Amino acid sequence: MICDVCGRAMERWDVPPGRWWRECWECGWCRAKVTRHGPWLTVSRQPYVPWDLRWERACSDLLPDAGRHAYSSRGRTLCGIERPDLAGSPYGGWGYDEEECPDCRAEALAVDARWPEELREGYGDLLAPPPEPDPLDDPDRVVPPDELGRPDLVLPAVAWSPRTRVLEARPTDRKNSDDGYRWIGDGPLALRLPARWFCYAGVPYPPADPWARDPEDGFGRSFDLLPPLDEDSFTGDWSWFGETDRRGGTDGRGGTDGTGEPLEHRTAVTDRIAAALAPDGLALPADFVALITRSRLHRCLDRAGGDRTDVAGPLPSPLHPDDRLVPFLREGQSLYLQYIYLHRDGSSAVVGSTRDLTEEPVERYGPDGESVPVGPVELFWCAPSAEVFAYRYLAEETLRTAARERRRAGDLDPEHLAHLAHYLRS
Repeated sequence: MICDVCGRAMERWDVPPGRWWRECWECGWCRAKVTRHGPWLTVSRQPYVPWDLRWERACSDLLPDAGRHAYSSRGRTLCGIERPDLAGSPYGGWGYDEEECPDCRAEALAVDARWPEELREGYGDLLAPPPEPDPLDDPDRVVPPDELGRPDLVLPAVAWSPRTRVLEARPTDRKNSDDGYRWIGDGPLALRLPARWFCYAGVPYPPADPWARDPEDGFGRSFDLLPPLDEDSFTGDWSWFGETDRRGGTDGRGGTDGTGEPLEHRTAVTDRIAAALAPDGLALPADFVALITRSRLHRCLDRAGGDRTDVAGPLPSPLHPDDRLVPFLREGQSLYLQYIYLHRDGSSAVVGSTRDLTEEPVERYGPDGESVPVGPVELFWCAPSAEVFAYRYLAEETLRTAARERRRAGDLDPEHLAHLAHYLRS
């Protein structure tokens, strides 16, 4: 492909296609990027952006002062530094601080000068028109009875537990269950938290707005609406991952082999957190370490949904000075975050909050300019472990994608079919 900005040959990114794009090309001279989108297969080039607004701050656990650098693409800064975990931060721009990398700034100015004036207006160019309308949108098309998205969907036979980890009925004697609350820890030191699911859930069916708020309960979804899981079947070995993620690129193997090998640049992150926890007698759960460090598990949540793995901490708990929090998943606009809650008795769970505890709360003002005090931090129980959380998260996101693409229910594996059957019955 030839760049329409400078006339030089472009390089195709060696990355697998996603749902909304098929391939990306980049010019190494003017840094223009061209994307062939899916499923409509339009081809567009990004618009011109001034140099001090175009670039994101680089972020990396392996590069000291990474924020001084501008992120280019594919694990590189503008000044040419490469790290395997290098990425652009969605939470801060680059180009306005005098302490930033001078080599990155020089390259940013040089790239800016390579864009012709006549291409600096508008919102990018559509280089190829979209094809004919999608046959799925034909109003005269006969919709199959098992096509996802139709309200009167007909499901094939559902195989319930023990073949799946979705229970046919909600257990009445579940340990640790208490009228919409769940517990972390045992005995008099146990912590009681309201239970809410903060991420996407297919309630009601067909899938509705994932950000919808329950008028009575506020943000998130009640677990009474979600498929009940056999939580005792999750032992921390991630054996289900290779089975239910075959379409996502794994080879279908279960157990440790299905999660891949440890990534050195990610174990450096968890090792640092573990060392900080050790003096307090706390440790990271093994299934959480696997989620962050194993090659096939690493960023599997990012690929499935719109959230971003962002591990930090440990942080002090607002509920008890001897407990700790480790944030690991952030909604794209930081509307909510997921944390591993480490209880002082060695117990742990996944909790969610609309408060970003990695930052100091900012002062707020009322309509008359009066100072409004910051409210207390609310934490919500989301899952008993990182493995259970990831299982539900990936299942819900798989169903959302399948419904959006109007796949056939018969193409779903038993795990996802059991999830869907619960929503249809309810």
